[in-house]
Amino acid sequence: MHSKYFVLFIVISLFTVGCATKRYGRLQPVTGYESGAYSCEDIKIELSKIDAFELQVAEGAEFSALSVASFLGDLGIGNTIEKNAAIKTAKERRVQLNDLSASKGCP
Repeated sequence: MHSKYFVLFIVISLFTVGCATKRYGRLQPVTGYESGAYSCEDIKIELSKIDAFELQVAEGAEFSALSVASFLGDLGIGNTIEKNAAIKTAKERRVQLNDLSASKGCP
C-alpha cells in the first residue's frame, strides 16, 4: 500500500517540476517602422521600458518556491537559460535603440 502512495507522489512531483521553469518573455528587435517613426522622446520611452523589463527579470530570478521546484527538476539550468535569453534580447534592443538615437542626433 505504501508503495502505491510513493509512486503516486513521485509522478505528481515530476509533473509539478516540469512546469516549474520561470518564464520572463522576450523583447523584440527594433523594426524598420520603429526606426523611421520613433522620435528622440519615443526612443527614451523605449529605453525606460527596457530598464523596467530588466528589473522585472531580476526580481523574477530571486529565490522562491518555484526556484526550489525547478532546481529539483533540472538543477536550475532551465531558469538560467530562460533568464539569459530574456536579458540577451533586452541588451540587443538597447543597442539598436542607442544606435538609432545616435543616428537621429538625439541628446
